[in-house]
Amino acid sequence: MSKRSKVAVIVTMVVIVVGVGAFYLVSPLFISTQSFANSFESVVNETRLLSLDYDAQVQKWQRGEHSNESMASITDTYLPRYQELINRTNDLQTPTGYENVTNLYAKSLESELKSNIQFRDYLLTGNKTESEASMQSLSDAFRYEIESFKAFKSASNATKN
Repeated sequence: MSKRSKVAVIVTMVVIVVGVGAFYLVSPLFISTQSFANSFESVVNETRLLSLDYDAQVQKWQRGEHSNESMASITDTYLPRYQELINRTNDLQTPTGYENVTNLYAKSLESELKSNIQFRDYLLTGNKTESEASMQSLSDAFRYEIESFKAFKSASNATKN
C-alpha cells in the first residue's frame, strides 16, 4: 500500500470516527430538545382547551345562563386546573437555551390564573376595579404567551445553527 493510500485510509477512518462521535454528541441534544418540544406542545394544547372551555362558561354567564354566584363557583373549579398546568410547565425538562420559553409560559399561566381569581372576586363583590384588574391580567397573559412562543422560535433557530 502506498504512503498516499495509507494516509487516505487513516483520514477516512478519522472522518468516520469524528462523524459518528459528533452524531452521538448531537443526538441526545436533539432527542432532549424534541422531547421538550413535544411536552411543551402538550401543555400549550391543554391550556388552549382549558381556556376555551372556561371561556364557554363565561359566555353562558354573559347570556344570563349563570348567575354571578354560580359563575364564581365555576371559576373556583378551574383554578386548580390552571395551577396544575403551571406546575407541569415548571416541571418540564428544559434544555439549555429554552429556559426563557418555560419561564414566560409559566408567567402567562400565572397571569391567566390571577385574571380568573380577580374575575371571581368581581363576580362576588361587584367591584369594577377587580374587573379591570382581571382584564389587565388577561392581557398580560396573552403578552407573556406570545413572548414565550417567540423565545421558543428563537431558541429553535439558535440550535439549528
